[in-house]
Amino acid sequence: MTLPRLGALILAASAALAAQVPALDPAGLTRILGAGTWTVVEFGGPTCIPCKKMQPILADLQQHFGNRAQVRNFYVTEHPREAKAHKIMAMPTQVVFDPSGKEVARHIGFWEKGDFLAGLAKAGLK
Repeated sequence: MTLPRLGALILAASAALAAQVPALDPAGLTRILGAGTWTVVEFGGPTCIPCKKMQPILADLQQHFGNRAQVRNFYVTEHPREAKAHKIMAMPTQVVFDPSGKEVARHIGFWEKGDFLAGLAKAGLK
């Protein structure tokens, strides 16, 4: 397999996984934070390489937690004003909100699944 072909397959797989983790717009972010459930939001971008690497982990987390938590993307590049309001300084940044909509954990950069689950448990989401 040629290198360009392999790259195309990786991008296609990444796009398919990203489709499993919906992206919120500003109204959707406000709505989900008021829904009374745990929420994990990755503030990133659709072309950010570490953000793409996070997509399978985010999809696994959504499956793991089921209806106990919502896992979503929020694209900083598309909504910079709202990202600034949440004090996002780098992509990706994962922010965990408790059922009241209060931020209870934050991580900047790629977050390995085991460490992510440990961080969520420490924040109270088990």
